[in-house]
Amino acid sequence: MREIRRYLFWIRYDGSKFPEMAKGGTGFGVMDLLNQTVSQSIFEPRSEQHPEQKNKLKFSPSSRTDAKVHAIRSSVICQVPLEFADLDKCSETKTHYMRTWKSTIDAANPGSLEILDAHSVSAGFCIRRSVSYRKYTYRLAVCRSWELWDTIRQEPSIACFSERDYAWRLPPGFSPERLLRAGKIFEGEQVMGSFFKHTNREKRSEPISPSALKYILHVGLSSGEAYSAENDIYDYYNVTIVAKSFVREQIRRMMSCLVNYSYDRIPLSTVNWLLKNPISSNFYDMGIPVAPPQGLYLTDVVYDPNMFTKPVPYYLHSWDYE
Repeated sequence: MREIRRYLFWIRYDGSKFPEMAKGGTGFGVMDLLNQTVSQSIFEPRSEQHPEQKNKLKFSPSSRTDAKVHAIRSSVICQVPLEFADLDKCSETKTHYMRTWKSTIDAANPGSLEILDAHSVSAGFCIRRSVSYRKYTYRLAVCRSWELWDTIRQEPSIACFSERDYAWRLPPGFSPERLLRAGKIFEGEQVMGSFFKHTNREKRSEPISPSALKYILHVGLSSGEAYSAENDIYDYYNVTIVAKSFVREQIRRMMSCLVNYSYDRIPLSTVNWLLKNPISSNFYDMGIPVAPPQGLYLTDVVYDPNMFTKPVPYYLHSWDYE
């Protein structure tokens, strides 16, 4: 068994500044920058003496968000070889690493990623299965009049520029009451097969995986605010969705149904039908567009604090035996 220590990193990131979140794509994703930042701080200038150590530093996120989706507070587990595991041995050392990471990120991609905190956790802690719940927020910017809508479509204002990568900008006619009414239908135990990402090339009418069974704890609506530029063009709304876990693109598909129903573009019976007929091709077959990614924020990943030191159950990880 490899001698390692696990650290829980808390991060926030601006999805508009990355081509993707996960590794394995262009090499310029959120996880790529985090990996390079921490690796450089731990192994440099010792990497020349220990080049093999870089392969032993491994990261795994609790939540893999779509490209252009943002995170206000997300978690990542990091496996560090024991001989280099001094990230939080004392407050001075931790402060040094935090400052180094900030400096590295600011030089590489300013405003893109922030490491909020890092602390050691039990070897039996699981970054995904130990989660109590995840909270997402979707920002809506609704134009106040058709006259304004026509004007900004022809010539986007400063407010439009500020919201372009951070909200779903919508025309007048939005009904918050209708959205909330539809949102309550999703609460409770649901088989979210119809809200799972499906492409035309994938197998049609595939059986639903048990992982599509989800329990939606809460769907709520509250007033929002401008992202950066105060204006009299938009009214802002935040849609909050809370659950322990989600299927791929579930929230964006839920938001598409909620917003379309709020504009009276689809009946409530369509939402009920999708929930009662959980086949992943349904969304594609019905021609319902998926809500854009830029309005979605992973707001928080919540754990019982006891899971950090005395996790129940105690998980064994494949990393331990590599």
